[in-house]
Amino acid sequence: MDEHLIGAAQPFGTTKATSYQMVTHRYTGRVLYVMFRTQTDLRRWVPAPLQVADPHEAFVKVYQLKRRPIDRDPDPPAFSGYHEVCVTVLATLPDDPTPRHYNLFMWLDRDWPIYKYREVFGWPKKLAQIDISSTFAGDGRYDYDDGTQAYGADLHRHGFRLMTLRAQLAGGPEAPTPPFAGFYTVRHLVSPDGDPDGHVSELLTIQPTDGWTTPPVFGTAELSFGTAPDEELDALGDVEVTGCALMDTGWVLPAWPARRVASLPELAPQVGEPAPADGPTRGRQP
Repeated sequence: MDEHLIGAAQPFGTTKATSYQMVTHRYTGRVLYVMFRTQTDLRRWVPAPLQVADPHEAFVKVYQLKRRPIDRDPDPPAFSGYHEVCVTVLATLPDDPTPRHYNLFMWLDRDWPIYKYREVFGWPKKLAQIDISSTFAGDGRYDYDDGTQAYGADLHRHGFRLMTLRAQLAGGPEAPTPPFAGFYTVRHLVSPDGDPDGHVSELLTIQPTDGWTTPPVFGTAELSFGTAPDEELDALGDVEVTGCALMDTGWVLPAWPARRVASLPELAPQVGEPAPADGPTRGRQP
């Protein structure tokens, strides 16, 4: 299939203007990559036909970002800047060897960058508290504070610790960062009445444009994961950090950046009670 993905949602107010907007956004900011190995087989979380080159290799991305509509002035600060943390693997298709990012877990500290990207594009974004101890310096420098090269990031969800990261951005080995050629993601919607014909399970590619990064600042890091009632991070176990790099970055996400690659009929539609076999509520008005 080679067609654009189209989506819409119930407005958050009285008009569509208060819902999400399918517009082009420019993103600028800073990202810390922390590459790691785990004894867990990560293929358990990656649906076929996607393949993972190394099922025990993944990476964390910690973003400090600003989002701006490309054709108008920036939104107010509270609707422009946010933090994001991702746990990601590189995935390919049998007929396409290009590795793309497949985000296993994603958290943000604002809700407005979640709605469209979760519902229309399938990214598994959740709200969380993200605390980062770093400041933007620019010009290839890490921090205006010359007395430290420390970088810290703490991730919590409703009081539960999800991730603790401590890095030193000086004297680390030059570890290659994962290549970036776009994303794979799964858009998965369950039919509200349990009708299997109404389920949506499809594999998408997401393609940003105009991406750039500055030369990386390499370092060393310590990384550990926690968990919460609605998380599965404890399955990662103890991890071994293999590299750490900080970069300034930017890209453009077009208004319609997604394409369907395949339907995924084998993806389990739900967890919980089974849908009624005879559909007692299907098509009926209360």
